[in-house]
Formats: sequence, structure tokens, C-alpha cells
Amino acid sequence: MKGTLDMQNELLIKATGKTPYVNFDAKSGRLQIHGYALPENSFEFFEPILSWIDKYTLAPNKKTEFDIRLIILNTSSSKQFMDIIRKINRLVELKNSEVSVVWYYEIDDEDIHEIVLQYKTLCKAKFDIIGTQHKIME
Repeated sequence: MKGTLDMQNELLIKATGKTPYVNFDAKSGRLQIHGYALPENSFEFFEPILSWIDKYTLAPNKKTEFDIRLIILNTSSSKQFMDIIRKINRLVELKNSEVSVVWYYEIDDEDIHEIVLQYKTLCKAKFDIIGTQHKIME
């Protein structure tokens, strides 16, 4: 996986045809995951993401927003997103950041919508699901 990690600032991973663009910015509190989540090895791909969130939780921005826009999510990646939800819940429990999740999906994609609805029921943060008629990756 190609990415750079500077815990003072950000985690940046460029998108591929199978993996999402990731831009986590500790200073702004904006954590973005956009694109395809079909990595060959989801554990290997998501490990630095989960690790970054753990470190961020120790000294988060006063506001944290997860901006997620996935086109396709495979089963192994959906399990990794459960781990992300657990980490979001931990951040909420610590009460040192106002945490929100905004998850965009293409309105015709019922599979993604159902998965995201499940995540919402498990997440302790404010969680908005936004269906769009437009391609979410334009």
C-alpha cells in the first residue's frame, strides 16, 4: 500500500481501481474515504487507517467528521468498516470531540444503502446517510 503517515497532520492514500482515496487531516478533523473498497488484502490495506484513528483518538480535533463515499464495498472491507465504527464509538465515548459521520451513496445502490443503515444503528456518533442521483465520485 502506498500512503504517507504523519500523525501530526494526515494520512493520505491515493485511490486505485480497487482501493479508496483516503485523506485524514488531524488539524481540520476531516477524515475522508472515497472510491472503491475492493482491496486484495483488506486487513493490510485498512491497518494503517485503523492505526491512524487510534492515534488520532488520543488528541482529536474538537470536531471530527467522517466523509465516506464508497461505490463498491466487498465483504472483507465491510468487516474493516465495522472496526472503524468501533473506533468512532470509542472517540464518542471519550467526549473530547464532536463526532459525525456523513455517508454518501448512489441512490440506486440498495446493497450499499442496507449496509450503511446497519452501520448507522451500531454507531454512537451523529450519522447522516445521503443518497444522491449523481455519481458520488465525480
